[in-house]
Amino acid sequence: MNYNRCLILKLILIQALLALSILSVADGLTVKGAIIEMNVTPGNHISREIKVQTSSTDSPMDILVDVMGYGQSPQGGSKAISPDKDTSPYTARPFLNVTPAAFHIDPGQQKSVTLAGDVPMDVGSGGRYAIVNIHSKPQGKGTVGVSLAINVPVRLIINSTEQIRKGEITDLKLKEPISGRQQNVTLTFKNTGNYHYFVKVNASLTDMDGILLARTSTPLSIFSVIPTSTRVIEFSFLPVASLNAGSYKINATIELEDGTVLVEKVTGFAL
Repeated sequence: MNYNRCLILKLILIQALLALSILSVADGLTVKGAIIEMNVTPGNHISREIKVQTSSTDSPMDILVDVMGYGQSPQGGSKAISPDKDTSPYTARPFLNVTPAAFHIDPGQQKSVTLAGDVPMDVGSGGRYAIVNIHSKPQGKGTVGVSLAINVPVRLIINSTEQIRKGEITDLKLKEPISGRQQNVTLTFKNTGNYHYFVKVNASLTDMDGILLARTSTPLSIFSVIPTSTRVIEFSFLPVASLNAGSYKINATIELEDGTVLVEKVTGFAL
């Protein structure tokens, strides 16, 4: 990859991350400070403000705020996990709270919510994670109301502790039907470390003699992968010439932003 392409990809990533710092729900809530990431020290008190706002055309709303467990979809989106199901050893939920936990907001008004807590002395190493779930009470008539919700990811990095970045490729397979002209691949990766990080894929396609037929790569992920979470990444090969009947191999690596290879996996297929 040449310098200009690298620069363009980095600019795209920066723009995406900036956009994520302000989250909104159509016809409803807007949140500033929608990603909270901070370095913390065991024993210290931490505090961060989240601003919630509606537009002048919105309806009045009653808002509820909860600290939940931090989950991720296979595509990287955040999801709130209820306290009874939040079993991750990397959760920050138990030592965080929000004030106020409920409030009324009028059209065009802005309210501040404070996330705070005391980091335990025995918090451990790496990262700790939680979700601030901001949602309206159901609105509308009838048996089914409409509720608006925004998840604010909270990622805490524990100072002066080891940040372990490691993982495993749990699955690497081709999508059916397998074509000689284009090979579509699905890779499933799990973060088995104690810290969140961004990943990318580099992969090669060879015949059984090791002759290179095609290479491909994916951009650095927009969403970091938090510990214990699984990420599904799809990519394709486009060989210069259509593959003949025979056996082939795919070698895929998961890499960090600086090119460090975390894990590698090989799979074979036949046409």
